[in-house]
Amino acid sequence: MHHADLPQSASNLPPQDVPAAEGGVALEQSSGQAPDREAGEGWMRDWVFRRNCSMSPRQLIVFYASLCVVSLIVASIAWDVGGSLVLPFTGIELGSVALALVVYGRHATDRERVRLSTQQLQVEWENAGVVQSVSFNPHWVRVSLPESGLVEVSSAGRTVYIGRYSRPERRAVLAKDLRAALRAL
Repeated sequence: MHHADLPQSASNLPPQDVPAAEGGVALEQSSGQAPDREAGEGWMRDWVFRRNCSMSPRQLIVFYASLCVVSLIVASIAWDVGGSLVLPFTGIELGSVALALVVYGRHATDRERVRLSTQQLQVEWENAGVVQSVSFNPHWVRVSLPESGLVEVSSAGRTVYIGRYSRPERRAVLAKDLRAALRAL
């Protein structure tokens, strides 16, 4: 099931150190076994949170290439008619835009995933291509919604925070849904 109003998130940094995203995010949730089961694990529930990015990394490359072509054509025309400083400033401009797009592109695929089976609750987050994962015994997990606003999942002295890409009002729904799935085990 796909809910456009629930954010998705993932980060490679420790979960509590990642700032909340400003944009909306979509949540993909499936019941039954996830299509990408690992090592025969039958996931009962699978929540995936992703950033709501307006452009994929591939689209960024096409956009930047077209921007370069147009800017360099204009700068070349200006150079030809005597504007000798236009071309160097165009290079500085394109370099700055490239740097901004690289930063954006590194985080375009950030995600957060929570998977539940009878044997484990796995929280996985990806930030700038780095993936981290923590597994919990689902029978001993505590789910809470502290004042920080992120959903806190803790057990056996380990704590992770999820819901970075969710709108604040939807995090309570996520916590309630996760608690209900844990009680159903």
